[in-house]
Amino acid sequence: MMNRFVKGLSYTFDRNLGFEDRVIRVVLAVAVLVSWFFGVIDGVVGTVLGVLAIMILGTAASARCGVTYWMNANTMGKTEKKRLDDKNISYE
Repeated sequence: MMNRFVKGLSYTFDRNLGFEDRVIRVVLAVAVLVSWFFGVIDGVVGTVLGVLAIMILGTAASARCGVTYWMNANTMGKTEKKRLDDKNISYE
């Protein structure tokens, strides 16, 4: 059986982020980016947090997160899973 870490590096993985998790990620990422834009955070810390915020926006947009995948977690609720099943969209 293949290790989930290795599988995540070599294969694509299915959706594993629920709606609430995605909304929280977007709110936090936008807050960091706005803080960076207005100079509340700057320098190396601002740059690192800005890059992380962009990565978090990417995971929220795709509904897939490698860290969540490697932890063998899925943050979707039952109703969201049912809706995806009805549309034949695969998820973890």
